[in-house]
Amino acid sequence: MEQARERASRRRPGAAHPSAPAASGTLRAMKPIYHPDDVAAMDPLVLMKNLDHVRMTSRRLSYILQQQVHLYTPQANQLREQIDTYVEAERQIEGEMARRQIRA
Repeated sequence: MEQARERASRRRPGAAHPSAPAASGTLRAMKPIYHPDDVAAMDPLVLMKNLDHVRMTSRRLSYILQQQVHLYTPQANQLREQIDTYVEAERQIEGEMARRQIRA
C-alpha cells in the first residue's frame, strides 16, 4: 500500500489515475460487468463467447481512444474507465476458465 502511494506521488501533477478521487472527493468503484456467482454458473461455451466479447470490446475502445479522442478530455477518461471495466471482466472470465481447466 505504501509503495502504491509513493508511485502515485511521483506521477506528473496533471496525470489522472483510474482510482483517483472523483471531484466529490470519493473513490470511484469500478462496476463489474459480471457477478462472480454468474460467472461460476456459466456454461463453458458461454464463458468463451463472453471472453471473446470483452476482448473485442476493450480493443475496440482502445483503438477509439488512440485514434479519435484527445488524451485529456473527459471523453477520454470515460473511455479509459470502460476499457478498465472490460479488461477486469476479461481477467475474471480467464480466472474462471483456469479454475475449471477450460482451454480456449
